[in-house]
Amino acid sequence: KVMAELNKYVELNNGLKMPIVGYGTFIAEAEEEKILHDSIVYAVVDCGYRHIDTAKIYKNEHIVGEALKECFEKGIKREDLFITTKLWRTDYYDVEGAIKESLTKLQLDYIDLYLVHWMCTDVDWETKTVKGPSLHKVWIEMEKLVEKGLTKSIGVSNCSVMLFIERLADSTIKPVTNQIEVNPYLSQQSLVKFFQDYGCSITAYAPIGASGWTGNNLLDDPVLKEIAEKHNATAAQISLAWNISRGIAVIPKSVTKERIKLNFEALKIQLDEEDIERINALNC
Repeated sequence: KVMAELNKYVELNNGLKMPIVGYGTFIAEAEEEKILHDSIVYAVVDCGYRHIDTAKIYKNEHIVGEALKECFEKGIKREDLFITTKLWRTDYYDVEGAIKESLTKLQLDYIDLYLVHWMCTDVDWETKTVKGPSLHKVWIEMEKLVEKGLTKSIGVSNCSVMLFIERLADSTIKPVTNQIEVNPYLSQQSLVKFFQDYGCSITAYAPIGASGWTGNNLLDDPVLKEIAEKHNATAAQISLAWNISRGIAVIPKSVTKERIKLNFEALKIQLDEEDIERINALNC
């Protein structure tokens, strides 16, 4: 409870609040089931996380659901948690069916935030055939989910400026967030500013780097290490604190207890203007 009081929030354009530090579950599939389950329970019950991010395509919603069930049994209230999952493009034909499947796996009555995972319709890349419905039609179905109480908020992920403008042109309910990769090596300054100026928050995946697909280990960066030493922190915490200072929600993923705790405690770190300018300069 004391740790949970550290939480800071991003106010969404529908008036709801999203905890700015979340627990990410990307690339945590069923073979790690016990580890992921225990890590989520530890993150929520022991460390104070109140925001959990998953997706159908991660193939772990059922694990998240079992972990949430245990959290509730340990006294955590559903209304205190913010749960995000995502619609995969092969489900664009049946958006309501997709969220109901996710709800069953998560063992929940509603989701706090449902995202269109990739802003591209279903395509058969081998035959070069566009198969799925347009994003305009998909978004109409997403809006119906809010009206039916299946999710409180809807948003987008991996969304460009032009696709976002299209959503604003014909939406009854605006996207509350765009989940994209943001870290000191990919700062996305102009993109972040655009979305925030238009009332759409940013959620950062890979907020402590994406060495798995870039080959660049952000946490070895000498500037981050130097700033970390100054604040008696880790390079990962500095990267997270930098995003938090920009009003960007972060969803780092770890199954190591020490790192899970340290990631959450990035909320305590206050970077000064010089720190932020030095980190901004790392964009490459």
